[in-house]
Amino acid sequence: MHRPQLNALATSFLLMAAALTIGPRAQAEGLRTPQRASIELVASQSRLSADLPDGSAANLRATWSPRSGTLLSAEALSEKKFGATGGLAGLGLTQELGERWYGSVAGLGGWGGVNWAAQKLDLSLSRKWGERRQFVTTLGGYRARFEGGRSDSGLRLSATHYVNAGLVLDAGAAFNRSQPGSVGSVMPWFAATLGSEGWQYVSLRVSRGSEAWQPLVGSAQIVDFKSSSVGIDWRRWVEPGWGFVLRAEHYTNPSYHRNTLGAGVFMGL
Repeated sequence: MHRPQLNALATSFLLMAAALTIGPRAQAEGLRTPQRASIELVASQSRLSADLPDGSAANLRATWSPRSGTLLSAEALSEKKFGATGGLAGLGLTQELGERWYGSVAGLGGWGGVNWAAQKLDLSLSRKWGERRQFVTTLGGYRARFEGGRSDSGLRLSATHYVNAGLVLDAGAAFNRSQPGSVGSVMPWFAATLGSEGWQYVSLRVSRGSEAWQPLVGSAQIVDFKSSSVGIDWRRWVEPGWGFVLRAEHYTNPSYHRNTLGAGVFMGL
């Protein structure tokens, strides 16, 4: 997983768990979830070019809504990447702040080396617009500390359009600053989700931009480079209370490319 996506994905591990489990339509209407709690387990394998070692990951996510308008989430990730083994764990809270506002906070801790943030804090504030509250804008910020004295900080901007009950369009960008060296990077992205709660969701996500820094094997690293990724997720309900997830991603930069396949199950409680 590349560095800005680590920033964006590790941050959104907790928040995406809620979005994927609740579904776009329910999220647009607020945090009134159809199920009080959910749990999801996904495993993946990655193959890399340029003689780099293959990777693997196992990700456990859980969400719980103690009352209408409040969503708690937890995340645990175990991962093998560039020959090192590490992971992340954290907790998150998403809270409605009125009919049109909601906010999120997430804290993460990691282990295993420079590929995982030792500490990370993420905050975001969202507002719903339109008569049907079908437009949502989000402003977020994060701060992460890594081993070896490195750190990341940045902002995320995004806009979501709930076109109808079956289609959601999402676009945004992450603006990152890495230390030491004050190296900046920008990663824009676009996503589309089609489907409905209780049946299936198919999501496509595309990103293309710059990265500040990425550690490879040993002391090797690449700095200030362009990259792109394309990912697709298929979430299918088998029964009202459970289903499966299939996902694939292709990532490329000037030094190597990576293909990832994943599969898992989810259950509502």
